[in-house]
Amino acid sequence: MKLGKWCGVILTTAALAGCAHSYSVRPNLNNVTRDQAATRIEASVAYYISSEDLQKQVTTPASGGDRIRYQPYQDIEVGLYKMLSNVFTKVTKVKTPTPSPSNDFTYVIRPSISTTSSGSSILWWPPSDMSMTLTCTVFDPNGEQVTELVVTGEGRATSTEYLANFTVTGQRASEDALMKMQKALLAAQELRH
Repeated sequence: MKLGKWCGVILTTAALAGCAHSYSVRPNLNNVTRDQAATRIEASVAYYISSEDLQKQVTTPASGGDRIRYQPYQDIEVGLYKMLSNVFTKVTKVKTPTPSPSNDFTYVIRPSISTTSSGSSILWWPPSDMSMTLTCTVFDPNGEQVTELVVTGEGRATSTEYLANFTVTGQRASEDALMKMQKALLAAQELRH
């Protein structure tokens, strides 16, 4: 009986090999925490993510020869807003990359995301490793670049962990990227004046 179950698992895995599984890299907001020892930057900040980026789907490798498909900008947006609110005193989402001067924003931030993933299991599809590179390009109200910060978040999980929560690796990668970006923004002297 046990041999039959294993054969069934292997055959099912082989049949699914190559398909792209729906996935999420959405962070757990409880893990995007404010550094209580750090002083927020006194600034009114806008962030801009294009509608094309919000709808963008990417496909990356997973375990067992499979792939995963997800929308990184849509998944991370709420976490990005929370992280920026941990850093700046006022955060607003805008619909254009160059908001009107009447909005009186101190900075406009445009995020960019790239991801990679991989997995070592031959039996299960969820990825065991994922990385997320998050770039925040910061502009002044005149559209001049103030700074560009780049961090890479890493997410890893054992098979026991990702079989209990298929998306835990992506969740960890996005949380790590957001927390590293928070630290980088707080440390950026160009943003404190």
